Amino acid sequence: MKESTVRMRNLDGSFTSPIPFLTSFNTLKLDLNNKKAIAQVSDYLNDNAVSAEYQQKIIDQLMVGIQGQSECLGKLDECELFPETFKIVHNYNDQEVYVFVSPQVLSYSNLDEELVYHSSLSQHNGLINSFDLFVSEYQDQDSIVSLNNETTLGLPYGYLNTDFNANNSDNGSELYEAAYHLDIDSYSIKAGHFEFEPEVNSTEFLNNTARVAQNSLTVGTSKKLLVGGQNNDKVLSFYAPTSGGVKVFRDGRLIFQDNVPEGQNSIPYSKLPSGRYEVVLEVTSGGQVINTQTYQVYNTKSDSLTRGEVDFVATAGMFSGSYYDYTEHGIQNIEDDVFGKVLANYQLTRSLQVGIGGLFTESGTMYTVGGAYNLIDWDLSTEAVYSQFEDASHFNANIGIPYLSLSYESLDNELGDPVASYMYGYADYSRLSLNSSYSFRGGQSVYAVYSLNNDKQFDNLGNSDDQEQQFISVGYSTTTVLDSRVNINVDYSEATDDTSINLLWSIPLSDTVETIVGLTSDSDDINQFKTTVRRNQLIDSDSFNTSLEVSNTYDRQQDDMYQDALLATSGTTKYARMNASAHTSTNGTNGINAGLSSTQIVTTDGVYITDKAATSYTLVDIHESPNTEQTLDEKGYFSLKKEGRNNSKFIVYNNETVVPLEDYSQYQANFDSESVDLYNSGDSNVIVFTHPGTVASIEPRVSRIVSFVSAFNDISEQPITEVECHGEGCIEVNEMADGVYRVTVLEGMNFELSAKESQCILPYEFTSTNQMNFGQNYCLPIAQDKQIDLIDANERLQAMYLGAYESSTQLNKALKKLESHGYRIIQKEVGSFKAIYIAHESINMAETIATYKRDIDQLKLLAKRLYRTNAITYPVAQVN
Repeated sequence: MKESTVRMRNLDGSFTSPIPFLTSFNTLKLDLNNKKAIAQVSDYLNDNAVSAEYQQKIIDQLMVGIQGQSECLGKLDECELFPETFKIVHNYNDQEVYVFVSPQVLSYSNLDEELVYHSSLSQHNGLINSFDLFVSEYQDQDSIVSLNNETTLGLPYGYLNTDFNANNSDNGSELYEAAYHLDIDSYSIKAGHFEFEPEVNSTEFLNNTARVAQNSLTVGTSKKLLVGGQNNDKVLSFYAPTSGGVKVFRDGRLIFQDNVPEGQNSIPYSKLPSGRYEVVLEVTSGGQVINTQTYQVYNTKSDSLTRGEVDFVATAGMFSGSYYDYTEHGIQNIEDDVFGKVLANYQLTRSLQVGIGGLFTESGTMYTVGGAYNLIDWDLSTEAVYSQFEDASHFNANIGIPYLSLSYESLDNELGDPVASYMYGYADYSRLSLNSSYSFRGGQSVYAVYSLNNDKQFDNLGNSDDQEQQFISVGYSTTTVLDSRVNINVDYSEATDDTSINLLWSIPLSDTVETIVGLTSDSDDINQFKTTVRRNQLIDSDSFNTSLEVSNTYDRQQDDMYQDALLATSGTTKYARMNASAHTSTNGTNGINAGLSSTQIVTTDGVYITDKAATSYTLVDIHESPNTEQTLDEKGYFSLKKEGRNNSKFIVYNNETVVPLEDYSQYQANFDSESVDLYNSGDSNVIVFTHPGTVASIEPRVSRIVSFVSAFNDISEQPITEVECHGEGCIEVNEMADGVYRVTVLEGMNFELSAKESQCILPYEFTSTNQMNFGQNYCLPIAQDKQIDLIDANERLQAMYLGAYESSTQLNKALKKLESHGYRIIQKEVGSFKAIYIAHESINMAETIATYKRDIDQLKLLAKRLYRTNAITYPVAQVN
């Protein structure tokens, strides 16, 4: 038996990476001295939930050896057996092993559905860095450069995370997070600097919209497996009276930017950071802000509790600089004060959660009570939280039903409570917002936004300034004649007592060209008229959408007419996402906007760059044989299962493929090269539970399979009885007839054929060939300066190999000279060359070599080096 690699079939039909076994045509044996192979088989059995008792029995049987199975008839890969315990079938031709088991062999305690918690140990880690760069430059305006950067370093236990913003504003840069996170069993631990309350579990809603910068240690219950993206269906709806851009700011930090067309638009919550906070949305055109709205975002990924369960969070630390400038009003500064905080949330019924909490410092206290109610049948979601400080109070409520969301927030802090001022600022305010949208059949939609803000600002003397702002926006969109679309929008602002009516009519002229007519009026008369022609898909590209538009605007209030041009592009490459726009106007406004987002992944194997932002990945890093003549177009078929269910699948075309994963999920990734007729001698699958910073990898080694036929004789012209293949390129050798063999190897990979002490020589011209019948060749002893015994016509001779030669006059003269010394010349054809031996009677061989050494060495100078091949490429296979 010889050692070769085989794949073991998993119970789900997939296969393991190659495992070395001792094999022959009808025997399979596990080498008891190969500890690595035994460990691989043990991992295979454990991954397939085989009980410990039967794991050892199967390994013992493999060590004894498996003989051919008569139970399987026909194609072995289609065989089905139902054993009492287990049966092992060896498919020699395909180099595969099938293990059939009965249910009693499986240990159900190891199955995923019975695991309560995944291990906190992460065995596949890397450094993941993601950045978003925003640039804006307009004439007569301050330029804006803003960089958001988040870095996650996966560790065997836990991960490190940093998040900062660098910009060219007067406020400068700011560190939002630098912390260590660890999830272990049912708990989560977080330690470090946080600009916002760290999100742990379902108690998150009790934090309201407070901004509490802190250096702290937090411990809480956690069920990370249940973390999901349940807020993907929530959006920020807004209206853009003309094409331009949109920016979203959170506490002055730019967190989102994109190009938008005119009309009704929306931003999914999935594109915004998680948490509960207030944002300011600005719609811009030509560098000018033409619409500003304020929203309260509720975008948490909290765990789900079952009835009767409790989540808790306990935090201890120090305050670390308030976002609000409250100390100038004479309020006590509590920065660097030590604090403690406790939150608890109880699932009272299937629909109702109630929570309580408290924060304690030397300078004050805060007590919190809240509740969250969800009614699935009505798709109703509500929550309300009340916080009582020593000299202040805060209330927040949010109600969401299909097509309608309502939020209310109020702060009563007239006395300047130090804890409340640190968290919310020194002010009294109430904010009510209503957002509704609905889409009808036939392409019609309607939306409405209402907000009411009451603010009381205080000066250093304690005097107050009351301000009320009320804003209403209603919009309607419908398709009409010629596949055109009409957008109507009405805005009312109480602060200016202005009513604005906007009308947009978009008419497609072709698949890529459209014209837009816009009217803007107040309650009395039309004050602006604008016409635009836009060409989409300006550049034919699958990756980028580029548009050019020119417009003419008549401003009746200014009695002025001006023209604008806007060039905009947005799209992705495999390395980054980007958007850019350039605007120019005859009114003197010129400028550009640009955005670039990318993620870099660093592992011990190298650096990978992708446009897909995530905090865990799997990499498919394919190694092709370096000796192939052409690059393989289709490398294989990749499939991904998440929590046992199919998640994605696609054909792999690139040597490096980056696949983003969701955190805290079980994945099984498989790479199949056989589906594209390639052989994989490397990795084929990986199973991983993802933590932030997880970077799993599959490293397949793919090659084409090449088979050729050759007859081999020995130096005495007798057929070779046994040929063996050695090297990483070997797959199998089959004898078809006496001395005729079918050899299967991997294209471009090294191999060597031998017969006992002789080497089987394939001519060098077969390195690249489009024929697979190599004809008659030889297995010859070609060790330099080694004498071999020959029997020729009952005459015992000794021969010595001199090398391979190309026919020439000089060669013939040298050979005749050796013949004159009494040597017999033996020549064997090796393609276009000749393998040459000299032979002499055994008794006198050593003496004659010493006597005529100079003549022999002169002949060796004519020998060729490249006369045989140890790797084959097959151009015909690359064309088909």
